Amino acid sequence: MPGSDDRDELSEEDLAALSEYENSEEGKAAGEPEPETTAERLSKLFYKTPEMEECRQTADSINNSLNPDDTVPVQINVPREFLRLTEFLEQKRATAAGVVPLPTPKVLNQILLNELHDQLHWLVTGPARFDYYRDLWNRFCDTQGAQDQKIAAPLASAGEGGDGPF
Repeated sequence: MPGSDDRDELSEEDLAALSEYENSEEGKAAGEPEPETTAERLSKLFYKTPEMEECRQTADSINNSLNPDDTVPVQINVPREFLRLTEFLEQKRATAAGVVPLPTPKVLNQILLNELHDQLHWLVTGPARFDYYRDLWNRFCDTQGAQDQKIAAPLASAGEGGDGPF
């Protein structure tokens, strides 16, 4: 029955056992929230700093105002061989998909949009991915005496594939 307490369906013996458990040290401990870790405490403080407030407000504003149809034309200078690379890869994609290749400007536009969407995502979910915010976090950890919470700079990788056959 909606709104009824599940205890109504328990036997007297089950209710006594449940009550005994809830009043035990183990039962009381299970009902309490886990203590806040150092990283959680620092994160809460860090997100209250002016820089992180600005970061959150800016990202929220962009997310809330983003309109894919409200565009601004820009001109970018791309080395000729990168255009050749873009055309080559688009030709391979189109052949595999059995479609006509997209025009190079459209492919480049999509590459740029994908990168910008990715940057916005990481600004919201993991700003430490950006050098500026990682350095800001590390300085914050220094001032808080929490050097063990600092984030190391990522190592430069040899390529994206990882453990592939190539």
